[in-house]
Amino acid sequence: MRKSIAGVALVAAGSLALLGLAPSASSAPAAAPAADGVSIAKKIVGKYSPNPKRIGPTTRLVKVPPKGKYVVMLSNGGDENKVLDEGIIAAAKVLGWKSKELVGAVSPETQRSLFSKALSLKPDYIHISGIEPSTLSDLLVKANKQKVVVVCSACMSKPVSALKDTHIAGPRQLDLWGQMIAAYAVANTNGKADVQGITVPLYPILIRFDQSFEKNLKRLCPTCKYEANPQQLTDIFAGKVPSAVVSIMKSNPSTNWLVSDLGGWMVGVPAALKSANLNGKAQIGGLTAGKSNIQGLKDGTESAWTGYSLPIVGWTVVDSFARNSVGMPFDTKDLPTQILTPQNIKSAVLTAEGDYLGVKDYVKQFKTLWRK
Repeated sequence: MRKSIAGVALVAAGSLALLGLAPSASSAPAAAPAADGVSIAKKIVGKYSPNPKRIGPTTRLVKVPPKGKYVVMLSNGGDENKVLDEGIIAAAKVLGWKSKELVGAVSPETQRSLFSKALSLKPDYIHISGIEPSTLSDLLVKANKQKVVVVCSACMSKPVSALKDTHIAGPRQLDLWGQMIAAYAVANTNGKADVQGITVPLYPILIRFDQSFEKNLKRLCPTCKYEANPQQLTDIFAGKVPSAVVSIMKSNPSTNWLVSDLGGWMVGVPAALKSANLNGKAQIGGLTAGKSNIQGLKDGTESAWTGYSLPIVGWTVVDSFARNSVGMPFDTKDLPTQILTPQNIKSAVLTAEGDYLGVKDYVKQFKTLWRK
């Protein structure tokens, strides 16, 4: 458990691997009456409950990408980053490209060191996850001079210098995910959500989710309540979140919803609540379902998580590289996703290992776009 949680968090700490769009956060009604807000929330939940059918990109490449390109990926070594990079490796192989994973990007210093090492390998492309441009500013300039193209997933910044594409799990996607979970909370409390947030306000990607959730909650339900409870990474890694959540619930007995920045951080919370005789007092959900959250949905101890397909993220990264290789603009449509709930989890598309996948024939769809 701890390895997985640390993996997600360290990517966010300058390298967060994470975590179709509904109306954007800004398009929800500004002050809808409670009844209207609940109705709108139910429609959003209905729209994003079915399994997605498409991978995201839809524009076919003008020609087959040239063989022999070289892709390097920076990884923190966590489970999530591993799954993402396995997707990149598999996709690159389809195109006849080489790939190499550099492991150990767990701090700004190691991210810079590994990026420099990546440049020394003279690749055509580099993938980073969650590393904001300010960490690599001078190195991005160097990469640009070497004509290396960089793509970042889970970045909140706009492209700059060699960093050419940041749309994959970017701001628009985080706005959607915040809206989806806020809509579920409003719909399933009939406009009476009293929410405690389990947050780590250190990373741009997680802050974006928190802001979107709170904004959409208030727009859909002006009388609903939300309070953030910032957590320390050291406490998360030490397994202290379950006891912290029990304390939060006891201090706020009217709470009927717990929303977390990442699914992995809520491991052990349902059991802790049960031991404290608080079982069933609050629904549990938030951003990015991990294996334990998927099991929690199956068991009925958790309520709603966003689906984030790491294999498809990896293939989408290579899709951006492929488009660059043939002189095409990036296809910036958003990743396939859905709201995972106890009602739909048995029909959700998962990997053989039990992680969220979303689209079963994603490889075939990418190959069609790439003329393979």
